[in-house]
Amino acid sequence: MRLLNRWIITISFAVILTTSWPHYSLAIEDAIIAVVNDELVTLKDLKEYIHSTYVSLVAEGLTDAQIQEYMKDMEINGINKLIEDKLILSKANHIGIEVREALIDERIENMKLKYGSEQKLVNALIKNGATLTDLRNKILDQLKIKFIIEHEVKSKIYVNPQEVTNFFEKNKDQFHEEARRNLASIFIAYHGDKISALAKAVELSKDMAIGKDFNSLIEKYSDAPSVGIVKRGQLLPKVEEAVFNLDLDETSHLVAVDSGIFVFKLIGLTPAKVSDLADVKASIYDLIYQEKIKKQLLIWIQDLKKDAYIEIKQ
Repeated sequence: MRLLNRWIITISFAVILTTSWPHYSLAIEDAIIAVVNDELVTLKDLKEYIHSTYVSLVAEGLTDAQIQEYMKDMEINGINKLIEDKLILSKANHIGIEVREALIDERIENMKLKYGSEQKLVNALIKNGATLTDLRNKILDQLKIKFIIEHEVKSKIYVNPQEVTNFFEKNKDQFHEEARRNLASIFIAYHGDKISALAKAVELSKDMAIGKDFNSLIEKYSDAPSVGIVKRGQLLPKVEEAVFNLDLDETSHLVAVDSGIFVFKLIGLTPAKVSDLADVKASIYDLIYQEKIKKQLLIWIQDLKKDAYIEIKQ
């Protein structure tokens, strides 16, 4: 909650500094910060919008880092986002977009599952100064925005199969799969005592020399899980030199690094290859589709703004 208050105070202070002098005679929260068509937008509206956005992110179960990243953007673009949402919601209401209560219930149920129970979700909301009713109202707006965008933007997007083919031909390098190696490994950590680690490595070498099973040696000696699947560029140069020269089922020599000693066994090998169009066309289609939506959504929102009266108070 303190973090949210900091964001609100930061944005509010910026708004107050850029609000014209006559408005100082008004209560701060009633200060008019924008006019959208025939609606006055006050500082209170902005604070409530930021707060409801923050609460919805918390309810979705996002991490603190994800919430912080989103709210940083709100510090810069909060007013513009509020205005855009107002225009989109006005359009949704104008054409009669309706949201069934069952859809809101479904979203709430998913949030309860993430939190483990309804009470835990309610507690999280209360902690951040909100209620389930506040959350339902925010979800209602979010779903209206989602549905109007699907109706006005997504439904008009089409990706021609030839576009997919052209993208593939121009970007074949992106679909080159490098050779990969699956490595079982033993790692003996120094733990501040190189002598003991070296003695342990000598014992390992003796067991390897008499042909003991590598998996049993992992259990006996290793201080870390096996490395697993890797490709060039992911390992230290001296390690790469050792493992990329192994034949299948071959075991490496001892490889010393700053933190300890490795031994590797190559248990799987996937050669490099260039994917066929059939292998990647679905992902290419999705990439082109998302780019078209992003571009068309910006155009659509700009058109809404052109048809509206918008004044942001300076």
